[in-house]
Amino acid sequence: MKYYAGPVIWMGIMFLFSTDVGSMTHTNSIFVPVIKFLAPEISRRDLVITLVGIRKLGHVVEYAVLSVLWFHAFNWGKTEWSWRPVLSAIVITLVYAAMDEFHQSFVQSRTASIYDVGLDGIGAVLGQGIWISRRRRIQSMKAKFFGWWFAWGVFSTIMALIVLRGGALSLLEMVSLIVTVGTLTGTAGVIYYARQR
Repeated sequence: MKYYAGPVIWMGIMFLFSTDVGSMTHTNSIFVPVIKFLAPEISRRDLVITLVGIRKLGHVVEYAVLSVLWFHAFNWGKTEWSWRPVLSAIVITLVYAAMDEFHQSFVQSRTASIYDVGLDGIGAVLGQGIWISRRRRIQSMKAKFFGWWFAWGVFSTIMALIVLRGGALSLLEMVSLIVTVGTLTGTAGVIYYARQR
């Protein structure tokens, strides 16, 4: 029973944020000052696009996490690989996504959307895909390799702050640069790690 505590607690947190607590009014009061601090010259249009993007990305991430938590609950203590816990985790996550949107239809400050259920489903599948493709590497990762990834994360954050605080690149160019640098450095790190084994 203790194995199910993680996904159940996470669903409780998600339920809380599907009430008025997670409405645009409340979340915008947090995100807008941060975005304007990082990009003081941002236009109203770009600000709205950024806010909507953050909310939609939130859907994908929170349901990816839920999917992985359910997978761990179903797969706890098992040594043999099986698709059953993967599919079970995705199905439960999708059912909860639909129930969550149904719940939001009763909250005055929220709106229900079938498209959000689709995003949640993408998150669930993406979470499983990332976990399946990376689980062996994650399990065998060494602490010194984590330090290398941490250094890349700090570098990317500094880059983002510099560009958003007045650099010559647009937001799209900045994201493209960080993704490119991250992909190249990540590939180099994986090759380095593979050669060290």
